[in-house]
Amino acid sequence: MTDQPEVLSRRLLHDLSDQGEITDRWAAALHTVPRHRFVPDVIYLHERGRPGNDLVPLRRADDPGRWLELVYSNEAINTQVNDGHPAPDGTGFEVTSSSSQPSVVAGMLAELDPQPGQRVLEIGTGTGWNAALLAHTVGADNVTTVEIDPTVAAHARAALDATGYGAVTTIVGDGALGWPDGAPYDRAISTVGVTTVPYPWVDQTTPGGRIVVPLTNSYHSPGVVVLTRHDDGTASGRLAGPASFMTLRAAREPRVNGADFTAPAIAKSTTDLHPHRVAGNRDAATAIGLRVTGIWWSWQTTGDLGKLWLYAPDTRSWASLELRTHPPYPVEQAGPRQLWDDVTGAYRWWLESGEPTVTDWLVTVGPDGQRIELQL
Repeated sequence: MTDQPEVLSRRLLHDLSDQGEITDRWAAALHTVPRHRFVPDVIYLHERGRPGNDLVPLRRADDPGRWLELVYSNEAINTQVNDGHPAPDGTGFEVTSSSSQPSVVAGMLAELDPQPGQRVLEIGTGTGWNAALLAHTVGADNVTTVEIDPTVAAHARAALDATGYGAVTTIVGDGALGWPDGAPYDRAISTVGVTTVPYPWVDQTTPGGRIVVPLTNSYHSPGVVVLTRHDDGTASGRLAGPASFMTLRAAREPRVNGADFTAPAIAKSTTDLHPHRVAGNRDAATAIGLRVTGIWWSWQTTGDLGKLWLYAPDTRSWASLELRTHPPYPVEQAGPRQLWDDVTGAYRWWLESGEPTVTDWLVTVGPDGQRIELQL
C-alpha cells in the first residue's frame, strides 16, 4: 500500500509520544522527514547464536514489508558492516554505520535545541536522516555534515537531494577535525561516540553555543553530554540521557570475541553482589566505566539466569560471575588483571561516594583536554 510508510510513521510517533520519549516539535519533524527515504535497501540484523559473522543482510526486495516495519520501529538500523566489505555470503561481523534509534535521535535533537537560521555542524552523516531533520528545522543551507566514508556520504547526498534537502553541505573527511571552513557554528552535534570530545568541535562553536555528544567507553557508555561553549574557549556541561553509538573510526576498537579468551581460571571465589549492581545500574556502571580502563562486559543468558563476562583485550584477562537462584555467586578470574576485583573496587568507590547519579558528573573540554569530575 502506498500509504504504508505514513501509517507506520504515525504509529511509531504516537507510541513515542505516549511514552514521553519525543516532544511535539520533533515528532512533527520526524513525520515530515520520512526515514525510509534515507535507509539503504540492504540492512543487517543480528542473528542470535550464529557463530562468526552474526550480522545477516535483509534485502528490501526480498521482504519489503518486514524491511519497512523495521525502519519504522524504535530501533537503530544497521546499514553497513565491515566498513562496506561484507563476507562473500553478504554477512558481517561488525556494524560500521547505522541509522540511530528514533527516540535517541529525538532526544539528542531536543537537547541541541537548534533554532531557525542557526548554523549547525553534524559529525557522522550516516544515512543523512539526521541532517535532513536539522535542515527541516534550521534551513538546509545552514547545515554542514561530515562523514568519513565516501560511499556512505554518497548515499546520504543522494537521499538529501531526493527529499529536497540538497543544500546541506556534505563533507567527506575526518569528523574529529570538524569543518573549520564553515565555522563558526551555533550548534554542533555528533552521531558517533567519543571517549574525549575533540577540541575542534568546541573551537568551531560560537560562545554561548551548544554541543551535544555521546560519550563512550569500553565498560559502559556514560551517555549524551550537553556542553555550552564559554567565552574563554572551554565548554562544560552535564550528562543527559543514555545512548550508545559507534565510535569515531580513528578511535575504534575491534569488537571483543569471548571465544578468543582461552587462559584457564587462576582465581576462584564467590560473591553476594548481584551482577545487575555493576552492569545493569546506569549510575553505578557509569562510575565504574569512568574509573576502570579497557574492560568490556557481556551477558550470556542461560534459561532464566546467566553469566556476566568481563574481558580486557590488552592483557587477555577475563572474569566471570555466574548468576544462580540465590547468592553466593561463583566468580572465576584469569590473566594478569583481576577484572572482577577492579570492577568491585570501582563499585565500592561509588557506594562510598554517596551513589552519585549520572547527572552529578561535570564534563569540561578545553585546549588542554577533557575532564570528567563529580560535582555533587
